Amino acid sequence: MQFFRNIYNGFRRSDGRYFRTQNLHLATVLFAQGFELVNIDRSDPWHCQFVFRKSADLEALVGLFEARESIKVDAHQFISAWKFLRTKLAGERF
Repeated sequence: MQFFRNIYNGFRRSDGRYFRTQNLHLATVLFAQGFELVNIDRSDPWHCQFVFRKSADLEALVGLFEARESIKVDAHQFISAWKFLRTKLAGERF
């Protein structure tokens, strides 16, 4: 049993090259701003994680989001990003 737990935790380990979030709203803002969505981690079916390639610009935008600062996003891009991510969460593989 410990063997499987180690494998599971290895897949979930944080990698410095990627930013992970379970927050759909944050993922939508990042995707609408053009940041690269690498994967949707479904290793825990109850808590999917959006995985983005980490960059300084991405970290700055996440900081603004977490500080509840205003972020300008084109409405059409935001809605398209929201629909895309919801479709991916509904079961379609990335």
